[in-house]
Amino acid sequence: MTLVGWYLRRGIPWTVLLGCCAAAAVMALLLERWPSSALLVLPAMLATCAAAAAFSFDEPSLPVVEVTPRGGSWRRAARLCAAGVPLVVWLLLVALRPGDLALSLGGWWLVGLAATALTAGLAGLASRHAVDTPGGSLAAAAVLAALSPVVICAFLGWSSPYPIGDFPPGVLAFWIAAAGVAALLCVTALCPAVRTGGAAVRTDRSAGDER
Repeated sequence: MTLVGWYLRRGIPWTVLLGCCAAAAVMALLLERWPSSALLVLPAMLATCAAAAAFSFDEPSLPVVEVTPRGGSWRRAARLCAAGVPLVVWLLLVALRPGDLALSLGGWWLVGLAATALTAGLAGLASRHAVDTPGGSLAAAAVLAALSPVVICAFLGWSSPYPIGDFPPGVLAFWIAAAGVAALLCVTALCPAVRTGGAAVRTDRSAGDER
C-alpha cells in the first residue's frame, strides 16, 4: 500500500463521506421511480455529492500532521484526491440517466464538477487556515446553495439553473465560470501556507540592530 493510500484510509472520515454518496444513490432511485420530480431531485442529488466533498479535509489531528516532514501541501493534495470519490459517484449516477431522462451529460457532469470542486476547494482553504474540521459547516452550506435556487426560481418565476435536457448558453456559461473559480480555489488550497513567524523574528532582530 502506498503512503497516500495508507494516509487516506485512516485520515478521511469515510463513514460520513460515503454516507452522503449513498444518499445520492437513494436520490437516483427516487428519480427512477418519479421522473417528473427531476427539477427537485437532481439538485438534491447534486447537493449530497457536494456535501460529501466537504468532509474530505476533516482532520481532527491537524496540529500534529501539519508539522510532519512531508508538510501540509502534501496532506491537502492527498485529501483533494479523496474529494474525487463523490465526483465519480455523480458522474456514474448521471451517466445511468435515472428515470430515462433526456439529460445533457456534458452539462450535468460540468455541474457536478463545479459543485464538488467548489466545496472541496473551500474546505482546502479552511484547512490551510488551520480549521481542522470544516466539513459539517461546509456540507450544510453546500446543500443550501444547491437547493435554494430551486425554491427562489420557482417562487419568482425565473429560469432554473438546473434545466432538464440541453443547457441554455447563459446557464452553461455560469457553470463554466463556477468551474473556473473552483479550480482557482483548489490550486490556492494546495499552495504552501505562508509562515509569518520567521518574518516576525527577523523584524525583531532588525529592530534590535537598529537600536
